[in-house]
Amino acid sequence: MNVLPWLLDWPPRPASVVVFLLLTAFSVGTLALFGGVTDELTRENVTVDEADFSVRLNDEAGVPDIGNGTVRTCLASGTPGDRAGVFGDAAVAVPEGYGDAVDERRLRVVVRLARTGETVAKPVARTGRTTYDVFRVFEDDETLSVGDTARVEVRVRTDESVLANATRRVTVENGSRSYDC
Repeated sequence: MNVLPWLLDWPPRPASVVVFLLLTAFSVGTLALFGGVTDELTRENVTVDEADFSVRLNDEAGVPDIGNGTVRTCLASGTPGDRAGVFGDAAVAVPEGYGDAVDERRLRVVVRLARTGETVAKPVARTGRTTYDVFRVFEDDETLSVGDTARVEVRVRTDESVLANATRRVTVENGSRSYDC
């Protein structure tokens, strides 16, 4: 359908004016009726129920001396040398109404060690109450010391906004590393 002849037909016929007004009223009515429906997620009922963390700092970087120039396999556990680690878990509750956002992987649980800015993010796997294990080891940038108070922040967020958050203050512990050879 070519609209140009219709637009150039001036003055318009009364029937054309009535059709134009009806289409405009219908469009405005549709926008007014459905204008509040958006894909924006809100803070409603998303919570961080629990958050329990420890922050460990290990300045030692040595490995065991097994002697004789032999090769051995060792299993290490604990915080690696010259590293800091955030360990623990956070329980998050996400209501059923967020199912589409969960399916599309738009919701994330973000844990951040405030003083260093180090973060770890995990996608929200399902609605309901879920516990997320946090294990993050990063290079010691000398901003933390054993005995300091570190702030660990937990957020449930989308790309656009933070839906829930919690902050925990944790005393930095002396980390250690052990080897089983």
